[in-house]
Amino acid sequence: MSKENIKIIQNILKKQDKYDLAIKLENAYYQDYLIDNWNGGIGQVEIFVHPNYFFEFDSLEEETKNILIKIFDALPHEYYEINSIKFSINTDVNIENISDTLYIFVDEAGDFDFSSKGSKHYMFTFLAKRRPFNLHEYIANYRYSLLERNLDPFIDKRLDIEAFHACEDNNYIKNELFNIISTFDENSVKAYSYILEKPKVLPEKRNQKDKFYIDNLSFAIQKLLDELQIDKNFIIITDRLPVQSNKNKQVGALKKGIKEYLKSKNLDKQFRYDIFHHCSASSANLQIVDYICWAIFRKFERNDDIYYNKIKKYLIKIDEMTKDRIEVHYQK
Repeated sequence: MSKENIKIIQNILKKQDKYDLAIKLENAYYQDYLIDNWNGGIGQVEIFVHPNYFFEFDSLEEETKNILIKIFDALPHEYYEINSIKFSINTDVNIENISDTLYIFVDEAGDFDFSSKGSKHYMFTFLAKRRPFNLHEYIANYRYSLLERNLDPFIDKRLDIEAFHACEDNNYIKNELFNIISTFDENSVKAYSYILEKPKVLPEKRNQKDKFYIDNLSFAIQKLLDELQIDKNFIIITDRLPVQSNKNKQVGALKKGIKEYLKSKNLDKQFRYDIFHHCSASSANLQIVDYICWAIFRKFERNDDIYYNKIKKYLIKIDEMTKDRIEVHYQK
């Protein structure tokens, strides 16, 4: 019953806009017991939380603790009042190994149509994280909950969610994913975006689209590594591309930029790196960077910052590479 009640508590907390607290209670459990038999009995609840979040819970403000106490006291329990709370570590959960390797996930937005019919912007967005990757289990569980929803005989529309894609997911799913993403630890999640306003790109720079792509991705990865002040081994993971030639261009551009950067900083013999192409369905982080990139693109393309405001705290920088250019070479 303890774990079932945790689900109830999570839903109540979400309704109170305490989303961060709610999802970090995932897989928690609790015990309540009598600590003082006077005046009808006083009880305490002990919550066993994921080790990654123990210090966050242990340092909760009194106001938040009192909200939890009130909720627990309203749940069915022995005949005593719950008036205190303590947090302990749940030792039953699987713990990822701590790694010093930096992971960089890459996404792109926009198109190569340099006319009034194409997108106004083209951008690369990078997500930098280290393991353990917190909250990934919660994201996976949310996807399975959507699949199980199809078993409800009163639900008409069937959802087949293999992976989350911001441009394809409905508004309800988008809101839920952005709520989850917005609860990441700001110190462990960093994002960087490299943006070009396409009508301001010089004609000679865009006539050769392959060169345009390679030059800008090479420069973008250098700008990112400089912002991160890279000082450890790193792995880059991109979404699997459907066309082999596109994959080769992307790998070539990334390798070119990395080699030039490391050599310029005399770091080429100190750090190792590798580049992988994975299906987005296999990686929550590729789905997360897709959502972050989509939110940034929507802000610049449509002047809509609703979702951008949920992720902007993770941005170490947005480089608007064409911002100071005045000349426009075609009308969008």
